[in-house]
Parts: sequence; structure tokens; C-alpha cells
Amino acid sequence: MPTIERGLTISFGLCLLVLMAALPLPAQAKDGPPGPDGLPVANPRHPWNTFTGTPRVDTLSFTPRDVLPIARRQIENDQWEVFTLDAARGTIVTRWKAMHHPLLLLFVGHVNARCTVTVQPLGDNRTRMVFRADLASHGNLEESPFLGRAKSAYAKAASNYFSKVRYSLSTRSMPRPRATTSRRLAPRTAP
Repeated sequence: MPTIERGLTISFGLCLLVLMAALPLPAQAKDGPPGPDGLPVANPRHPWNTFTGTPRVDTLSFTPRDVLPIARRQIENDQWEVFTLDAARGTIVTRWKAMHHPLLLLFVGHVNARCTVTVQPLGDNRTRMVFRADLASHGNLEESPFLGRAKSAYAKAASNYFSKVRYSLSTRSMPRPRATTSRRLAPRTAP
């Protein structure tokens, strides 16, 4: 009996494989070389469809002058390349980069992402930091079955980013222990 079940499992797997091979793949656009912002130049017949993520906001007890360099360093630590940095406006925009996920490629096609971070003063030693991610694809991302998962992954990534920036700021701003110059006292003896 186990050999019959095993044979059925193998034939079922082969049928699934043949069925998947027979399904049409999403139309893959032939893109040109990457533009200056990292997004490949699209064929006019297959333009990029962009999906703008919901801005995620956090308030920090630091000045924008303190937050911006730490925010940039964390973007770079997370393997993103900074495309523009405007310190006067408090804005960091990354280059577009390809998202490499086999299921995403199979069901949606090529997807690129970029991040934008904006810091704004809220008063003395308080800063509003806004994190937003954008996606670009030749397919319609809003009709994709992966949009829900992408949104939850994005929310987690934004939360992690805020946590890392907050941690870096708090450990950086803590005063370092000073070297003590105390003298060593001789032990007291009882009279």
C-alpha cells in the first residue's frame, strides 16, 4: 500500500509541474539600463506602475540635526543606496532597487522599491520622522494577491527602522563614563 500512495504522490506532483509549466507567465517587459535614480528605463508599451506606501510616522526626542545623519547611516546599514540627501529639507531618498523574490517574480513580475525618510522639527529637541516606501512594477500591484503580505512586511520593516534609529540615537547621546581620578584609601582598622 505505501508504494501505491508514493506513486500517486509522484504522479500528482508531476501533474502539478506540467500544469504550472503550461500556465502563461506574466508579460516581462524588456527594460533599458537603469536611470540615475536606479529605476530601469521602461519600454513605452510597458510603463512602470507605482504603488506608494502608507507613510509611517514616529516622534523622537532629538533635534533633526541629530536625527538626519543617524537615519542616513541606518538606511545604508540596511543595504540601501542613498540617491538624494537634502539636509535643508530633511529628506533622504534611496535609489530604486530590485526586489528578488521568486513568488513575486512569478505572479507580479519585476518589482523595484525605494525608501524616503523625512525629518521635521516639532519644537525643542523633538523631531517627526516619516518613513515611506514605494514599489514599481509593470504589473498592477493593487490587484496582486501579495499586496496584503507586502503591506504587513512594510509595516514591520518601518517599525524595525524606527527602532534601530531610536536605539542608535539613545546610545550615541548617552554620556560616556568619565575616568575616575579617585585616590585609593587605606583600609580602616578598628581602634
